[in-house]
Amino acid sequence: MNFQEELCAWYKIHHRELPFRQSRDPYAIWVSEIMAQQTRIDSMLPYYKRWMERWPTVEALAEAPIEDILHVWQGLGYYNRARKLHAGAKVVVERYGGLLPADVEQLRTIPGIGFYTAGAIGSIAYGLRAPAVDGNVLRVTTRVLQYGEDITKKTTADYVWRQVYDWMEGSNPAVFTQAMMEIGALVCTPKNPQCLLCPLAPFCGAGQDGSWSQYPVKKKAKPPLELQLYTYWIENDRRQILLSDDWSDGLMEGLYRLPQAAAPLEQTDQLDFAGQRKHVFSHRVWKMECYRGQWDDQVQETLPEHCFWIAKDQLDTLPIVGAHRKWLDEGLADDAEASPDNPESVQISEASLTDPAETAGIEACQVSDASIMEKKKNKKKG
Repeated sequence: MNFQEELCAWYKIHHRELPFRQSRDPYAIWVSEIMAQQTRIDSMLPYYKRWMERWPTVEALAEAPIEDILHVWQGLGYYNRARKLHAGAKVVVERYGGLLPADVEQLRTIPGIGFYTAGAIGSIAYGLRAPAVDGNVLRVTTRVLQYGEDITKKTTADYVWRQVYDWMEGSNPAVFTQAMMEIGALVCTPKNPQCLLCPLAPFCGAGQDGSWSQYPVKKKAKPPLELQLYTYWIENDRRQILLSDDWSDGLMEGLYRLPQAAAPLEQTDQLDFAGQRKHVFSHRVWKMECYRGQWDDQVQETLPEHCFWIAKDQLDTLPIVGAHRKWLDEGLADDAEASPDNPESVQISEASLTDPAETAGIEACQVSDASIMEKKKNKKKG
């Protein structure tokens, strides 16, 4: 058997049963491909299920408020994907009557659909000979061919695209495209690939001489920019909390956040220091000095720009940036546990606080209790 025959035969036996593979609906394939970008499949599956239940058609998505879309997307990160899905759905309805076109060039005119996504929709939904070159496909191809050029270069992407196009000849495009993705995800992995079990071993130069770790070649990314920020959890006596819709930093437009700035508010001394937290994005790091407390009526009359009050029990209905959502969820849970209305509540001392740290994909949050104690010591000394 040749390259594509070996690959497709392997896929038919070993592929994972995933919900979006049960359909040839171009809309479902579009949604799944966008969600899977920069996200592990097992992490995106619950989101995919909820999304398709809520907006099962392009028309339903196009009519949905962007705020609802961003709220459902919370936790997946890279929120611009959701915004472009929404914008793209509107274009599909207006220009194509709600049906994604069976033409790769036309697909690429839709917001959020580039070479890869157009190839995935074209080959999987419509059976077009249209390569879909993602990270998995780049890795498999460069290892098989021992291609040593930087994969961030357009010339490399073009070379791989042409090679995959040649391999597709005579195949079922839907099977071939998914097989290339699947073998990269399950066998030809970034670390510790299973070369001895790989059906492409007879064709793979890097597998045969053990040089797989040298491919693909990729230049080092710049380290993310670290930003020192002051972040505020402010309440009033009406069980409301202060939120902001300031998106001037260009991050996560459409998602609300706690008031946050590079310089402290004048009223910072009226609030309690609440620790330091860290949130890592792909290209930025928020290092947050956090304060929490209540403002009196006089302060409430002069709110910071872009800020507004919202009832605490309505927070779950709003899309809120992950860095702040995590703090809010943790703080509200602690408040409920310590509430006098809770028969099991106990008084929590500073010494009992732990250091929660979680990492999901490219995002991470950390809180330092030592920094809380240090600040309070300094405050007493002053």
